[in-house]
Amino acid sequence: MIMKAASKTIAVLGALGGQGGSVVNSFLEDGSFKVRGVTRSVDSPASQALVSHGVEMVSGNAKEPTTLSQAFTGADVAFVVVN
Repeated sequence: MIMKAASKTIAVLGALGGQGGSVVNSFLEDGSFKVRGVTRSVDSPASQALVSHGVEMVSGNAKEPTTLSQAFTGADVAFVVVN
C-alpha cells in the first residue's frame, strides 16, 4: 500500500501542554496532516523531542499576538486553547 504524503497542516498552539500535546499526538498517529507545534520554547528538550517525530516547531506566544501571525500562516486548521 502506498501512503500519500499529508498535504494539509494543523497548527497547534500550546503543543507542549496537556491538551495541545494530545492533539499533536493524535494527528501524528493519524498521519493525515502535517503538524506544526506553536510554543514559546522551541529550543526545549520537549520541543526537540517533537521535532524528532516530524513536528515543525515554531515560536509563538498567545500573550503577544503579533508572534502568532507567522505561526499560523499557511495552516489549514488551528487548535487553540488559552485561559
